[in-house]
Amino acid sequence: MKKFIWLTLFAMLAGCAEAPPPATTDLEGLKAMREAWNAGFDAGDAAAVAAVYAENGALMPPNAGMVQGREAIEAFWDDFLAMGGGAVITDIDANAGGDVGYKVGTYALTSADGEPLDEGKYIEVWHHADGRWQMVYDIWNSDRPAPAPAEAEVEVEIEFDAGEVPEPEEP
Repeated sequence: MKKFIWLTLFAMLAGCAEAPPPATTDLEGLKAMREAWNAGFDAGDAAAVAAVYAENGALMPPNAGMVQGREAIEAFWDDFLAMGGGAVITDIDANAGGDVGYKVGTYALTSADGEPLDEGKYIEVWHHADGRWQMVYDIWNSDRPAPAPAEAEVEVEIEFDAGEVPEPEEP
């Protein structure tokens, strides 16, 4: 009976313990990193854009292989930014809990002369480390329909002696 009283008392005291502090929902920090990405993009500064990504971050652009690591990401954005043009990035949803966050939104790309090039949607996964948010995964794809496959011209040459008719080949 004495054991039961102690267990009951312990359970009651455990219920009085302070709750752990709430996980961070630092959406302002995520917003600041979006502004840093936009500023780097607008300035044509691939290093500034790449600095937003984690050292082991990855890009997953449409119709291309994965680009991994900050150095490779910088090279990707350097090539991309060399084409000129602009981007409008619109965050639609963002959330963060603890050291993980995400963003979902849309993008519109224009050429150097302002012509629309592409529009689509994206999702980003962020990690809070070393006192700041860092993009870990950046995935986007176009809303435009895929281009029709090009028709291939095939040249066929058949040689046979006059009077011979070749047998058709089985497919």
